[in-house]
Amino acid sequence: MEEIQLYNVSVPILDSQHFYTLTIQDGVFSKVKKQGEKRILNIPKFSKGFTMDWKSQKKVDLEGRVILPSFVDIHTHLDKAFSLKMVPNKSGTLQEAILNYSQKAAAFTYEEIKNRVIKSALQSLSYGTTRIRTHVNFELDVSPKVALSNLQAVLEAKELMKPFIDLQIVPMFSEISSKSREDLEIIEEAISYGIDGIGGAPHLSPKAKEDIDYLFQLAVKHHKFIDLHVDEQDNPNVCTIEQIIQNTKRWDFQGRVMTGHLCSLAAMEEMKAFKIIEDMAIQQIGAATLPGANMYLQGRGDKGLIRRGITRVQEMLQRGVMLATASDNVNDPFHPFGRGDLLQIGLLTAYTAHLASEKELLAVLKMMTSTPAFLFNEQRYGIKEGNAASFVIFDAKDMYDLFANLSPTRVVFHNGEWISCMFSDHRFENERLHHLSSVIGKD
Repeated sequence: MEEIQLYNVSVPILDSQHFYTLTIQDGVFSKVKKQGEKRILNIPKFSKGFTMDWKSQKKVDLEGRVILPSFVDIHTHLDKAFSLKMVPNKSGTLQEAILNYSQKAAAFTYEEIKNRVIKSALQSLSYGTTRIRTHVNFELDVSPKVALSNLQAVLEAKELMKPFIDLQIVPMFSEISSKSREDLEIIEEAISYGIDGIGGAPHLSPKAKEDIDYLFQLAVKHHKFIDLHVDEQDNPNVCTIEQIIQNTKRWDFQGRVMTGHLCSLAAMEEMKAFKIIEDMAIQQIGAATLPGANMYLQGRGDKGLIRRGITRVQEMLQRGVMLATASDNVNDPFHPFGRGDLLQIGLLTAYTAHLASEKELLAVLKMMTSTPAFLFNEQRYGIKEGNAASFVIFDAKDMYDLFANLSPTRVVFHNGEWISCMFSDHRFENERLHHLSSVIGKD
């Protein structure tokens, strides 16, 4: 494979004050060299990329544009994506979303589930995400056949997407401590299919403690990580995270437990919340904030001052919790909006958690890249010599520019090739406006 060289690159996740030259050989960063000043080069320029054949380019002047490691979306529901038209949610509540989706589950075909996963994964890929962890509904209460068939559809989609995007599959085993022997055998069969982790939402169960215990035992038995929906409630008294912390310590499962949502943490009194956050950091329990879905679903019963619904983002970052931000649901009854774009999710995170300084925006970038990559157990991730070259080019010059315009233009490199090029060229039809726009745009 020929060498690819990128010049005048801005890599804010490494150093926002200098430019870099990046050299890629055989799909690996062979050189990551700090440039210093911007260089004037007689090679193809990124700003002319609308007419480029990107696959043929071996030397490109990025003219100071931003590159980030490709995104890692650590908490999604690809099997539900784009189901909103079939499964509406008139009240906008979590309870109705769960009920309506369960009632429709038997009507979804194998091909429908598989195609949803592929469509959603491809859309995420176009925005720069190359690794996704998806939770999968395991509808045992509907029927074992539906539960296993839907899981198999997701696993087939995973194999089809493997050359282009890495998927981790986490089925959600609900109210598992109350299941019959026959149901538990079905769950064991599902695990044998080659899933990646053990999931569930024990806070929704009347026997939450027993469910958490059983889910941990299952994860230990089958050598899987555990990734749970946790305390997705406005009620501060819903606090199953404490049991999860205890079980993590009991089973020596540090670094193998992931928790999503943690909404009630924001509603409880500060001293209790801070103690929980500190214990999460000690036990190396990962967390995901899901601003899109949680702002939409939570606070529905509030009057006057309506809570945002997201967890305590700043407090977790300050106390060393491994905190990521993720897409969660896209165009389904749980969240009718979204598009699988982690940069958009990062902007929502910055808005809702009041993150705006350069240091804070850098933390948001890490919540979409290096932190979820660590939680994904990605070993050779990041813009560093010797690491696999997986990155996104944005039409932005710095972090503020990146979050301000969300860069409609994105170019994705992964697994040794350019795999997605999305260019956006806006033109004013009025010639005077077009001229003014062109002059201003030269900076």
